[in-house]
This record gives sequence, C-alpha cells and structure tokens, in this order.
Amino acid sequence: MEHWNQLINTALLGTAKKPADSQGLNGPLQEAAHTILNNQTDKEEQFLQLAALIYNFRQSGTQPVTAVVEPIAVCPPETRLYCAPAAVRVLQQALETESIQLLELWLEYCTKANLLLPPAQLPVMLDKGWRNKSLRTLVATAGGQRAEWLGRFNPDWNFSRVVDTIEDRWQNGATAQRLEALKELRATDPAMARSWLQQSWPKESATVKAELLTALEKPADPNDIEWLESLLNEKSKQVKETAQRLLKKLPGSTLHEKYWQIVAGAIQIDEYGQVTVALPEITDESIFQSGIDKLSHDKTVSDETHILYQLISAIHPARWEEHFNRNTERVIALFQQQEGLKPFIPALVLAIATFEDRERAETFMHHSEEFYIDVIPMLPPDQQQQFSEKFFDEHPESIIQYACDNPEEWSLSLCTRIFKYAATQPYTYNQQFMNNHIRQIPVSIAGVLDSIVPTEAYHTGYWNNIKVHLGRLLQAKSQINAVAFQLKNGSTF
Repeated sequence: MEHWNQLINTALLGTAKKPADSQGLNGPLQEAAHTILNNQTDKEEQFLQLAALIYNFRQSGTQPVTAVVEPIAVCPPETRLYCAPAAVRVLQQALETESIQLLELWLEYCTKANLLLPPAQLPVMLDKGWRNKSLRTLVATAGGQRAEWLGRFNPDWNFSRVVDTIEDRWQNGATAQRLEALKELRATDPAMARSWLQQSWPKESATVKAELLTALEKPADPNDIEWLESLLNEKSKQVKETAQRLLKKLPGSTLHEKYWQIVAGAIQIDEYGQVTVALPEITDESIFQSGIDKLSHDKTVSDETHILYQLISAIHPARWEEHFNRNTERVIALFQQQEGLKPFIPALVLAIATFEDRERAETFMHHSEEFYIDVIPMLPPDQQQQFSEKFFDEHPESIIQYACDNPEEWSLSLCTRIFKYAATQPYTYNQQFMNNHIRQIPVSIAGVLDSIVPTEAYHTGYWNNIKVHLGRLLQAKSQINAVAFQLKNGSTF
C-alpha cells in the first residue's frame, strides 16, 4: 500500500525532514493513526508506533501460499550393524584432535568391519567429508542408507550416495567414488577399466573426463596408446594435457618414440666404447608443443643440453641397454664415467622414477655414491628405510619430504631422526605437520619424545606444546589401533 512506502521514505529521510502522518488512511485505520499522532510523544516514537500499526494491518491481509508438497520419503532401513559405543568414543577422541588422517584410519577400520556410523555422528562426519575430499568415499560407505537420505536435503552432502559393488560405484556413485572404482578395477583388469571409461566418455563433462582419465596411470598399459592418442584431438585443454602426460609414460607411443629418435641420434657410442653427445637440430615443433622447453633457465647449461636433459628424463631406461648393447650395470657405469653423459645422470634418475622401474632403481642405488631422492620410492621397503637413514644428515629436508609422501609408517629409528631435526625447526614442523602425518608416525615414538629437545633454548616452549599435541594424537591413534586389534580377534568394532 502507498502509505507503507511513505513510511519507508520517512525512515530513509528522517522524521525531521518528513514527519509521519495519516494521509491516505481511512476508516478505523485512520482513527488509530490520529490517536497515535495526537499523543504527546516525540516524532520518532510516533513514527515507530504508526509503522507497527501499518505493518500489522498489511500482515493481516496476507494470504498464505498454497503449494503441493511431496511427503518426505522415509529413510530405508539399514542392513548393517552400527559401531559399538567404545568405537564411537574413540571416534570422538579422533575428532577432538582435528586430524583428518586419524579420521581416515578410524573410517577404514569401520568400513572393513562392514559397520555403520551411528546416526548422531553422521552430520559432523558428512560435514568433514564435504570439507575433505579424501574422506568422502569412506564417509559415504560408513554412513549407509541414512547418509544418502540426509544428502537429499543438503547439496553439500550429495557425495553420500550408498553404493556397494565396483560396478554400482561406477554407475551410480559421485565422481570421487567413480574414480576410486575405476582405479580399483584398473589394478586387476586394465582392459575392462579402459572399456568402462570409453563407454561413458561421450556423457562426461571435460572436468570429469580429465579426472577419470588419471585412473589409467597405474598400471601403465601399452594397449591404451591408440585411444589416448585419439584424445589429443579433444576440445578440452585439460583432457589433452592429461592424455599427453599418460602417453609420455608409455614406450611405443608416438611421442615417446619421437623423443627416442632424437636422443638416439644425439648420443652415439663408437667401437672403442667412447660416447659422443651432439644434439641435432629439431625441426618437429610437436616436440616443443609437448612440454619440452627450448631455452635453458640456467646460464651454466646450454639450450641443447637442457633439451637433451628433458628428453632423456622422458625415455624408458631400458632403451639404453639396447642402444649401448650393455646390461644395466654397464649402462650406469657409462653415465658415471663418460664426461659427455655425466650431466645427464639426474635425468636418468628421473626416467627411472617416471617409469617406476624398480629393478633398475635398485641396481642404480647399489652402484651410486650419490643420493637421489627420486629413486628411493622404487626400492624395497627395508632398503628405503636403510638409505633414508644413511643419507639423512646430508639431505634432511628431502628425506623428510619423501617420508611424508610415503604412506608407510616410519620405523622408530627414522622417526627419531626426523623429530630430532624437527625440534630444530619447530615453526616448520608444527602441530599441523603432526596432524597431517600422524599415520606415518609410530605410536612407539611416545617413549622417546622426552629425550628429543631443541638445540636453541628459545624453541623449548613451542616444541613442548607440539609434543603435548602429538601426545594426544598418539593416544588417539593407539586407541584406534587397539579397537582394530580387537576387531581382528573377533570382537565388535
């Protein structure tokens, strides 16, 4: 009504410039307005009383909106058991630490036992899953039917659809679940995984295509080459870059063979075992379009050496044995002894890591006096720990980074070395660091924490706070491990 708009104007201009009045009102409403305006009160009080009168008058004439509302479907009954109260108490302890890794650990044990999260814990866990992608599949599985049902009312929880078999996850799951299903199938049946992806390809968005394509990375399969090369014609830059990255890891692909032809022509060995290195002119622009830089960013390294370095790092190490007609040990010796090849030893290391060549990685490390962090993950677990401890003092930062990236739990001796170094830099290796890597930290480190002290006195207070926080994390991890042990021995989780 018009008078309501006049009241709004009064509110904007102020009662001094535009006092409230009864203009435009009639009948009982006008009488009530006159009563308000005749009161011996200030203009502001009159305005507020008149506004209350008009507001309630407007509300009294409002008609409710009529709509047909579908009744909310009842959540389907669960077919699995809920976790025991003791396990839920451990979950609460893990939540209080704010460590995503501990939540992952707890959820893994819960899903392996085929048990469910109690309904009371679902909202907080669904929220954790929304904020942390790594938890989504686990939360969806442990949430059961009720998590899927709740997801219908909150778009942030849409990842919580319940799916059981690999095929169900692939057909009906959220993108994260579909990717995990494809990776799981890829590990056992690479051809079938590729077939599933090819069948669904036309229906996927560019972003989802690029994400699902990463499932073909492990294990590498030469049978992927033809299809991956056809994807280089896709419109999406993201898809083309992902396909190209996968093709680089496949010996026999057009791109890999182009690289090898250039390198084989550039590096020759004569009948006396002398190696010459001379990069020919590269006229094929597709080489540089594939990600090879033309120009060196280091003044001490020529452009030709820089190009050759990149190409060698992208070629499977087995090619050198064929090219030089020598076994692995002698190829490594050539790189170490020939002046022309010495600058390319790190490139050979990168190639071993890129192609995950475990056999040559082990041979290389046993014939090398230098430490190369990229090779360490390719070694057997016991040798990984051995070399990490052996070279820790020379390369602490690199080894800590490797240890953090490796999902395996650290040995007590390696963890002690890491923490002694961390105590010297507590602002870097802080509480968040402990949160992020508690899965790798062994519970047994709690027994030696008191002996690990900073070298600088001013670090002591901060480091002690970190140790207190770490103690809570270790206690929660110990409780989770205890519940898992009970589960293995037939107790209920």
